[in-house]
Amino acid sequence: MQVHHHIDSITIQVINLQLNNQEDFIYFYDLHSLLFISADIQSKDDIYKPDIITFATDTRHPIIYSYHNGSADGTTYTTFKFVGLKSYNQKIDRRKYRLLNKFIDFLIKIDIEYRLKTIDFAYDFHINKSIKNFLPIMVNRMGLKSKPNDPFNYYENTTLYLEDNSVEKPSLKAYIYDKSVKNGLDERIIRFEVSIRNIKTECNTFEATMEHLQWQLSRFRLYYFPVIAKCNDNKWLYKKKNKLSKKRYKFSKKLEKSIFKSDGIEINISISHEITSFLSKLFCKDIIEKMIAENI
Repeated sequence: MQVHHHIDSITIQVINLQLNNQEDFIYFYDLHSLLFISADIQSKDDIYKPDIITFATDTRHPIIYSYHNGSADGTTYTTFKFVGLKSYNQKIDRRKYRLLNKFIDFLIKIDIEYRLKTIDFAYDFHINKSIKNFLPIMVNRMGLKSKPNDPFNYYENTTLYLEDNSVEKPSLKAYIYDKSVKNGLDERIIRFEVSIRNIKTECNTFEATMEHLQWQLSRFRLYYFPVIAKCNDNKWLYKKKNKLSKKRYKFSKKLEKSIFKSDGIEINISISHEITSFLSKLFCKDIIEKMIAENI
């Protein structure tokens, strides 16, 4: 089965954005015809709202959500979250992706400290099937706050979360949903999405970041079944095993054999070459410096 790999959203955190840098950012917004919409400092529900950045000609579609905060030692953090990078509105998607690349070029040019904070990987299936034909499995949940969700606990029959959705601000979130219903698409598209959040400061090199992202993705497996009834049989086995496991889900031989006999197809959940190449751009300065040092 063909799977299409995408980045659906990505958050870049800028460290210590000073007053002179703010002028650079204002110039960047003007240069690319962007509109900066400042949010209220605090909402009535004590929830801080982000600033929103849109194209000046299209304020209906947010491109970036931005937060600004600081720590006790005086360090400030400004995050820029690019959202909806693969919505299947080709015109908007192209503009957003071009802007993301220009934003990274801009950060490199002004020589400001930044790092990757979160990233949402999307795996899309252009197939006229239901999410009920898919079995997503959390193989390893060590270090996660939430327990696995009941594999039959669908949200409005269009979404299945892998974790208990009651946990606030999870460091890792995965779910499968009907993208065509969510975005009103004519073509049926099923999406499996993994959101890797709070990427640690220790991941300050390209190699360390890729290792971390690949490790987080390895926590999951995804299977497709042509027949929903056979998929459900395997979901019952997975559900039963989850009740017995406290920290680590062991992928049992019984479930493995059952999936094979049920014509289950394992989907490749990895980081594509194109995405790897794009992420390397975030670390291009460090990579160049490393190559120069090694030649010396």
